[in-house]
Amino acid sequence: MKPIRLRPLMLAGMALMAAATATAQQVITLTPTSNQRTILASLRAGDTLRIAGTFVNPLVLSNRDFGNVQVDARSAVFQSGLVLNNVHNLAFSGGTYGRSDVDIRAWHTVQVQFSSNISLAEGLFLGNSDSRGSGLLVVQSNQVTVRDSQFRGHGTGLGVRSSSNVLVTRNAIMGSAADGINVVDSQRVIVSSNSCSAFTPSPGAHPDCIQLWSLNGRPLQSDIAILNNSAIGNMQAFVSFDPRTGSGERLIFAGNYAAISYTHGVSCTRCNDSIFVDNVLTNLPDSRWGAPSVRLTEGLRNLVANNQTFDVRGLAGQP
Repeated sequence: MKPIRLRPLMLAGMALMAAATATAQQVITLTPTSNQRTILASLRAGDTLRIAGTFVNPLVLSNRDFGNVQVDARSAVFQSGLVLNNVHNLAFSGGTYGRSDVDIRAWHTVQVQFSSNISLAEGLFLGNSDSRGSGLLVVQSNQVTVRDSQFRGHGTGLGVRSSSNVLVTRNAIMGSAADGINVVDSQRVIVSSNSCSAFTPSPGAHPDCIQLWSLNGRPLQSDIAILNNSAIGNMQAFVSFDPRTGSGERLIFAGNYAAISYTHGVSCTRCNDSIFVDNVLTNLPDSRWGAPSVRLTEGLRNLVANNQTFDVRGLAGQP
């Protein structure tokens, strides 16, 4: 029998297959009893980190580019929250963050700071309805997505501060004592298709579903889009207040819906070069005030069109 001779092209293909096998993506599991340092050190770009179990202490990840590691946290409970500090290229899916029975030490249940290319999806963020803290704060970060999550029982559901290129979409904020979503001192942010409901305002509060503001001594907020969100219940809806510095420029409030007990539906103070179109605003049947409206104060070069307002007081209980 003659020896089998492998062609050079076949040998090259086999070498490539061997190299690919040697660098195959891993699925690595982290539990509360794992050696966290060893587990994290073993992660390579493109791996999946599966987190399972109840973590009593905060999970803190810092000073690392994870190279697009995917985190499957669907079976994880982070009772004391999560901190991402100077972390890059990491995507979380699932997870329960915080707890509804007692206070946790951190003011923000989850904090993303000095980080980039972060995704948080399909999470449950819990507060204990004590009017304290927020479910999530994104601060001084770039390219962050927060989507398809629930925020329950916080002072404020989530905040974006001093950050850029952020997407907040398809989240449900329920039971807040103050605000749903705050966007502060930020650039290029899209807040779309989120819902606010069942707010329980703390004494003296005037809760907003979505509120924007700029900071003194900093550039005005700009290029922020508030699109297709809904605000239902005892709250103000979509506002940008800051008469000292101006609210912002190139803002878009479009396609939003509000059925609220307060008078501010869409309000913007000193907003310039901004667009306010196709918003539907109504009060609730038991509201003390008339229909909310689009209110602009001291702004320049703004477009206002095709907004609808309704006063439905007195319709409750009619046959």
